[in-house]
Amino acid sequence: MRIAFRKVYSGPKEIHCELDVDSSYIDEHEKAFLSGNIERVSPKLVKFQGKLYAKLELICVKSGEPFYKVIEQDLTLYFSDGIWNIQSQTLAIESLDVIEFFDGFIDFDFVLKSEIESIRLDYNVKE
Repeated sequence: MRIAFRKVYSGPKEIHCELDVDSSYIDEHEKAFLSGNIERVSPKLVKFQGKLYAKLELICVKSGEPFYKVIEQDLTLYFSDGIWNIQSQTLAIESLDVIEFFDGFIDFDFVLKSEIESIRLDYNVKE
């Protein structure tokens, strides 16, 4: 799902993005989606506030065995239309929370895949 930066206004807009099995990024037993609101906070910056919901197959770092984990995580991300220059900004935003896009569109599939990959690469332990 892609949304043009120019179509995001200062009022909140509801967003729901889900990966399906056809994306070949998750298998038939997994599920992942983002749900929340986006709104413009400056001419080149859009804020996403919402949640990541997922059921993912992960690998336990202790035993090496695969296991499924259900994840519900609050997310606040910022999307920049072009290069984000932290020095010239008056907003107090952690620079690691800003994702830069260079084609004029916010790609929520890319964001969701990146969040999933980040979880998969984390230190996961089967409980």
